Amino acid sequence: MEERAVLANIASIITKDLLIDQPSMNINAGKYPLLSFGEDDDEAEIFALMQRKRSLAAGGKRKLLQDPEDRKQDLKQARLEWHHAELNLLHRYTDNQFESYLHMRKHTFLKIQQTLEEMLSGIALPGYPTPPAQTMLSLALWKLSTDEHFEEIARKFKLPWALCQQVVRGFWHCISDNYESFIKWPNSLAAQRSTLQGYQKLEKLRCFRELFGIITLRRLDVFLESEHAEVPVVLQLIFNAERKIIDCYVELAVEYNFEDSPIGQTLALNPRTMPAGSYLIGNGVFPLKSYLVRPIDTECFRKDAVFNELLRPAFQLAEQVLDTLARRFNTLYALEARDLNEVRLIVESICAMHNLCEEFHDDGLEVTGPSGFSWGGLPEGVRGSEKDLKGLQRRVELLDEVVAIEPGE
Repeated sequence: MEERAVLANIASIITKDLLIDQPSMNINAGKYPLLSFGEDDDEAEIFALMQRKRSLAAGGKRKLLQDPEDRKQDLKQARLEWHHAELNLLHRYTDNQFESYLHMRKHTFLKIQQTLEEMLSGIALPGYPTPPAQTMLSLALWKLSTDEHFEEIARKFKLPWALCQQVVRGFWHCISDNYESFIKWPNSLAAQRSTLQGYQKLEKLRCFRELFGIITLRRLDVFLESEHAEVPVVLQLIFNAERKIIDCYVELAVEYNFEDSPIGQTLALNPRTMPAGSYLIGNGVFPLKSYLVRPIDTECFRKDAVFNELLRPAFQLAEQVLDTLARRFNTLYALEARDLNEVRLIVESICAMHNLCEEFHDDGLEVTGPSGFSWGGLPEGVRGSEKDLKGLQRRVELLDEVVAIEPGE
């Protein structure tokens, strides 16, 4: 009797522990056959109760280990879930409306989206989920193609203002991080040969047999938050015969100098950056170099005037490229940025999108005649030097070569 009394007390204690540990659960004897045996099987009853308590204790430990992580994972997934409707400008606007806002064809937009989709999917936005690629591209191109501020864009598309900022700035960083995927300097022999041949297809520039690129300059007035003021910056571009930009550089106007630009330093240190004997053509703001030809300042002979006239189509082509940039990306009219670094991100994004539009032969900017379009201006007080001896010698050689060629030959 004493042994049965001890066993009964043990069973009572275990049962109480079970009830305390799991007050919301009922002990169902039907689920534990040993608990339904006769009263004489006290040891079996105690064993069953101990197994039940061990099982519940192990389950509790698993919950302690797993539940917090599961909850964190659930919360994390909830934070990363995109709650806003996907921005679909293709369905939102007719073809004409779409082209008037984004200055490109819908087909071009789709091709750009396909090109960037994988790249954009890896963008992480601090405090925000990564939006669908179409939404990110739509917001970024809208910002670049119009002169609207983030507040206007947020109201238009019913998105939080801060979210619009994060999305568009994330896009700028992504494009800049992949700069060489979009703005490609011809490094391979095949690419360099193709670049030289490209200008030979342009009738008015065919006489310049070794022309490798046209370099141009434009001053922009940018409002910098870091300076709380409008600051002039210089945009320096080099492009090929296909009007694709192959080099982009932005600097404060007061600090600009061609020799200090990345391409200026590269060409000075390594002339093989371009094929031997090849050169760029630039206007009077650039210095004369063996690899950079500029007009003759003082036309002493008729030959000089003819040479300068032959250079004119190159400068006209430069204006056309700048014209296309500004008409397609209206943000250049009212450029605002946190600092100079962000200006560079914006301009690099504009140049990258311009190159994609040219790659896909987009004609969303049909030109019916002379536009008389103007924006920005030339940097004040910037004038290139003509003192480089190798540059003078190279220009004399080029002068003899091109002026001797009859027009149309």
